[in-house]
Amino acid sequence: MIVGYLEDLEHLVEILGSGRKTKVSGKHPSKQIAFGVMAVHLASLGFPVCTGAIMQKKFDRYLASFKKAREWSLSTGAGLTEEEVTRGMTIEDKLNQRCPFYHRMYAIFGHRANIIPPATAEDGLPPEVEVEEDSSVPITFYYFE
Repeated sequence: MIVGYLEDLEHLVEILGSGRKTKVSGKHPSKQIAFGVMAVHLASLGFPVCTGAIMQKKFDRYLASFKKAREWSLSTGAGLTEEEVTRGMTIEDKLNQRCPFYHRMYAIFGHRANIIPPATAEDGLPPEVEVEEDSSVPITFYYFE
């Protein structure tokens, strides 16, 4: 129910914002109001009635399970046991087991840096560079702390 609601770009922007500055003349609704609207909309479709605060908690749990599943998928230990392979399980099945609707949520959140941060450079000194002694091109290394 939550994932289907967020697949509509307008609803997604109401909940997470667009990442752009709001116009001076217009105000973006607060998250509390946006989750309240989401709760009313889903209730109108026959889902159980709840408050915006409860809807926000549900959303936070969905998002947390998505982030954990995503972290697992990128870890070196991600994979299937022999028993899971024997049962015919796939990585996609395992991801959906860890986070219902994983692939739909990835389509929604996968490009958002605040949800899945881009890779960062490793901390530390750069790798050593070999330079011939008679090189005619001066090379300067700058180290920042």
